[in-house]
Amino acid sequence: MGRASGILKTVSVLRGRGPLAAAGMILGMAAIAQAAEIVIYGFEESLDGWTIPQWAQVSEDYVAKDLKISSEQASEGHSSMRLWVDFHGGRWTGAYVERQVEVTDWTGFGSLAADVFIPAEAPAGLQGKIILTVGDQWKWTEMNRAIPLTPGKWTTITVQLKPGSMDWSFFPDEQFRTSVRKIGVRVESNQKPVYSGPIYIDNIRLAE
Repeated sequence: MGRASGILKTVSVLRGRGPLAAAGMILGMAAIAQAAEIVIYGFEESLDGWTIPQWAQVSEDYVAKDLKISSEQASEGHSSMRLWVDFHGGRWTGAYVERQVEVTDWTGFGSLAADVFIPAEAPAGLQGKIILTVGDQWKWTEMNRAIPLTPGKWTTITVQLKPGSMDWSFFPDEQFRTSVRKIGVRVESNQKPVYSGPIYIDNIRLAE
């Protein structure tokens, strides 16, 4: 799959923003074909299929309570995905959201990034990770380290997808990015941070 065709297929299917008008599609093709980076989830009109999975809703270790679109914060555009969390401290807990993807072959892309915002009143110590589910066996694949989130600021979490990337719990080969089943974002509290309130996720994007 070539660069332009791969980008176009990814945008048209993954963004989940409904059918495009013919004129808008033509204009979009011209712009996207020249882009080195594309936003696949911008949360301008809907959650784009993102959910709190059922297993996380019933687990004592996971503390995400509600998920919706919000215009309170945005790192690009006018809105973002707002996740309401309740970190009560004393032990590890996480807040996790995910989306199953339709276009599973990300061979044409070298990195994936997501922006996460925690309010200024949130405590220091919260951290974020990108998690992918990959392959025919739907293997849960976490980053090998969590990224500290700065209260009152957007934090960008970036992972490399190419073979040999050191961002994962193992060294991926070329097959790693050919069969991406789900994309997820998790915010974690490692015992100490106590926080009940919103967390915002936006501008999830692929780059060459």
